[in-house]
Amino acid sequence: MLLENGLNPAPFFQGVVLPTEDNWQVQTVLKKHYCFSTGLMRQVKNNGLLLVNKKQVPFTIFVKAWDRIEIFLFHKTKVEPENLPLDIRYEDNEVLVINKPAGQVVHPRHQYVTGTLANGIAGYLKRHKEQPSSYLINRLDKGTSGLLLAAKNPLAAVILSQEISQINREYLALVSGDLNANEGIIKLPIYTSQASIKRVIASEGKASTTRYVVLKRYTNCTLLRLSLESGRTHQIRVHLSAIGHPILGDFLYGELVDGLQRPLLHASFISFSHPKTGVRCRVEAPLPDDFQNYLKARP
Repeated sequence: MLLENGLNPAPFFQGVVLPTEDNWQVQTVLKKHYCFSTGLMRQVKNNGLLLVNKKQVPFTIFVKAWDRIEIFLFHKTKVEPENLPLDIRYEDNEVLVINKPAGQVVHPRHQYVTGTLANGIAGYLKRHKEQPSSYLINRLDKGTSGLLLAAKNPLAAVILSQEISQINREYLALVSGDLNANEGIIKLPIYTSQASIKRVIASEGKASTTRYVVLKRYTNCTLLRLSLESGRTHQIRVHLSAIGHPILGDFLYGELVDGLQRPLLHASFISFSHPKTGVRCRVEAPLPDDFQNYLKARP
């Protein structure tokens, strides 16, 4: 089998039927044992192959203990692969963790059709003879630097998405002013207006919680470590602005600062359970140069 791009496809999933699953339908085995969703099986029906003991079969077939299952998925990537630099912090057959630079858009949209992180990942996978598609699990704003988790195949994406609440992320931010407390919790509902990209605090918004710890105090600004108990768009930026300490350089929720081209917000840490092994993975990314240089110049 060859894809249109010339790649020799490898199965994105391989598994065996256990004795306790003898005489089950293969779709039941995949759902109960391997976390396949109905949507993912539909994708395979439309654009892939299901093999049991090397023979193509339907999802309704009944299988026997120790039957071997292989699944292929063929589809054109919606993102144009590009040869872009990637700062890869972790990689295996299932996932990628990439340290995104500030200023790079994550997904193609509107005027950003090339040069995005998704373009770069697709190009990287294609060069390594893998399917040039990735499934980004978390998002970062254009101006935010730091770690992004991407699945390499749709099953890993389904598993990680189901466990999104168990993915721990930490951020570093330099904020305006001097916070009174050394640590705290911000619980304020965030509302999305249809008229603006700017989020606001409003009673009709979605419940949102941000935790912070003061790492270092500078003259007129403070370095914070933050973690999220919810994942709203712009959550950290909105919450810090709401308590009177916007992120330095955040023109949307604060004000412009001389010498800063973006908000000083960096996703420095991520941990997640590996979608195949269940082992807890921990990945860190140091502060980028612009953030470090700004801190060095603070009294």
